[in-house]
Amino acid sequence: MINLILVSHSEKLAAGLKELLAEMAPDTPVLLAAGLADGSIGTDASRIEETMNELTDDGLILTDIGSATMNAELALELYSGDRSVQFVEAPLVEGAFLAAVLSGQSKSLDEIITGLKSEFE
Repeated sequence: MINLILVSHSEKLAAGLKELLAEMAPDTPVLLAAGLADGSIGTDASRIEETMNELTDDGLILTDIGSATMNAELALELYSGDRSVQFVEAPLVEGAFLAAVLSGQSKSLDEIITGLKSEFE
């Protein structure tokens, strides 16, 4: 089972999506790297990297818009942990839903990425 990392400018948006995913795929771990530490809107590469260090299995990063993607890519460059972590461009809500369902079906990280790319590219 993979871990999903939701990177959003809005902590509330990511928390709401996590709640929805818990209903649809309750066994898929979902971690949040959303908003800034002071609660304001934004993303932070160091916060994303810290979240990556909390992974209990391979991780998949999904982002909302613009700088969330840039910060996720930077965090991947900085990450030195022992888990495989990948980023895929897909719509945040739909991508997270599909990834969580596929993870719940015991699909590997590579299989999930292939499924996301075939659905959204």
